[in-house]
Amino acid sequence: MPNDDALAFFESLPLFQGMPVDHLALLAHTATSRMHQTGELIVSQDAMVKGLYLLASGRVKLYKILPDGKEQTVYIFNPGEPFCLCSAFRGERFPANAEAMEPSRVYVIPGQALEDAARSDPSLFFNMLMILSRRLKEAMERIESLSTRDISRRVALYLSGHPGIEEGRLFLPMTHRELAKMLGATPEALSRAFRKLAEAGLLRLDGREVTILDAAGLERE
Repeated sequence: MPNDDALAFFESLPLFQGMPVDHLALLAHTATSRMHQTGELIVSQDAMVKGLYLLASGRVKLYKILPDGKEQTVYIFNPGEPFCLCSAFRGERFPANAEAMEPSRVYVIPGQALEDAARSDPSLFFNMLMILSRRLKEAMERIESLSTRDISRRVALYLSGHPGIEEGRLFLPMTHRELAKMLGATPEALSRAFRKLAEAGLLRLDGREVTILDAAGLERE
């Protein structure tokens, strides 16, 4: 994609809100973009990374391989979200794997270019802090969820706090298998949990569409 498209994309992101267009244009000039196919590893665990990754289209999952060989999904990135924030300014080993869940276009801004932009416009630091704060809150909620052995409770916590709920409906942004990995459950246990919540009259599940029937009850679950 040409730099004009990169600039238009950057202007739409909360990460760059408040930055002058000429500063964004410099970042767009340094950025590279690449289309990654389904299942392609974008960044591997322990790879040396110094740069910021921005998802323009598609979806990317962040996951770790546990000592027992199981895959633990940590986060699902949607279009407009940055990743590799932890190594954007410092060349460090990346702590997880980032893999395309579907054809995905990703921009990469070199760490030095990002650092230069942040020094000239501190609003970038503030915007990054806001994103990191939100993700820290989500991580704490995930820890709370995983601390309970009750899979139904984990599902209820995930659904109750999901930002994608609109008018009591949520289209799950991942397959049930991926959601099971994220919640530390087997697909079979996840299906039983959804069935239990549905039988309790708290929700209705139709494929990947969830209708919340009793929001208060779901939060108490």
